Amino acid sequence: MKSICVLTSLYPNRINPASQVFVQQLVWALADKGVECTVICPVAVNLKPKLIKLPFQTTEQTEKGNSVKVYFPKFISFGQRNAGGIKTARITTFLFYNAIESVWKKLTPRPEVIYGHFLTPAGISASRIGKKYGVASFAAFGESSPWSVYNYGQDLIKKEIVHLNGIVSVSSANKDALEALDIYPVPNIKVFPNGVRTSHFYPRNKAAARQKFGFPAGAYIVAFIGHFSERKGVMRLAEAVKDLDNVNVAFAGKGHLQPEVANCLYKGAVNPADVPDFLSAADVFVLPTLNEGCSNAIVEAVACGLPVISSDLPFNQDILSDKNAILVDPGNITAIREAIVKLRDDVSLRNSMAQASLKTAKLLSLETRAENIYNWIDEKSAGEHGLKNGPVTFSNI
Repeated sequence: MKSICVLTSLYPNRINPASQVFVQQLVWALADKGVECTVICPVAVNLKPKLIKLPFQTTEQTEKGNSVKVYFPKFISFGQRNAGGIKTARITTFLFYNAIESVWKKLTPRPEVIYGHFLTPAGISASRIGKKYGVASFAAFGESSPWSVYNYGQDLIKKEIVHLNGIVSVSSANKDALEALDIYPVPNIKVFPNGVRTSHFYPRNKAAARQKFGFPAGAYIVAFIGHFSERKGVMRLAEAVKDLDNVNVAFAGKGHLQPEVANCLYKGAVNPADVPDFLSAADVFVLPTLNEGCSNAIVEAVACGLPVISSDLPFNQDILSDKNAILVDPGNITAIREAIVKLRDDVSLRNSMAQASLKTAKLLSLETRAENIYNWIDEKSAGEHGLKNGPVTFSNI
């Protein structure tokens, strides 16, 4: 595989620069390995009118100076809901696909592989393109739950994605969920936990990081990054740290819920470029989330050398263990509170978990993930369609 087209419903742009940055990071990692990358991101202008100002096509440069072409065709979205017995996800996918195909038909030459990020609508669109135009097609299943499958219709989506050569699952739990749904052959599902740019996410000087955010130099600080929602557990964390002695908390994110505690040092969005400093300013990362695919925030915290307190649920098993984390019932505020106190009082345990996180991070580099995904896609593509230039490896692109 020397070229790939990535389909996604969200992608960083000048209006929303933080929109699914992790998709861009994977694209850039592939581009930096010599793969010609094209991105097609249909934008729903009825849901976000500001996006109508985006140019139809732009070219972005990776940090290493490689070019990626990005297309933003406009379309009308009806969401992915069940409204009055009508599954609007099917209408949205139809219009989403039409926007993609309008671009795809004009690409010269056309990419060898098409990859949809998330099953609906991008994965279904990749499957349709693959069938119609005879190219290898893949999808990523990174959703926090199979909600999109239910909203589209389990039987219908099984027929839609049958043409995919493979599905990239971000966790073993997600793979198990697909197996339970029986909508796609399990041997064609491969687990690749989310990765992180090790050149960007690494421990920064704690004193300097705290000074940057105005945090007290000697404080014990708990960090949270995520949407301020029930699922992510922002209010459960707020309740857990409430009135705790010698414990401070910093909330990075935004949402409809608003954590209000006296020992809060920070609450609000953080510029993506400043996230490593935000994490490095903390002592512990806490995310009592109810459901994930594979949490990018946790992977980033691990890469910055933080012990983690998170959920004792299957979606964390690929990236967390008792060596780098305390895993608790995410709905048990007392358990969250006790874990925070334990790491506050046991500096030795905190330090050993921090070192274990850094060891784990070496296995979760974005570069390694991109290479592994590339090699798997290349293998599956060659087996199904045969590549004009024969099988290749990352090392000799």
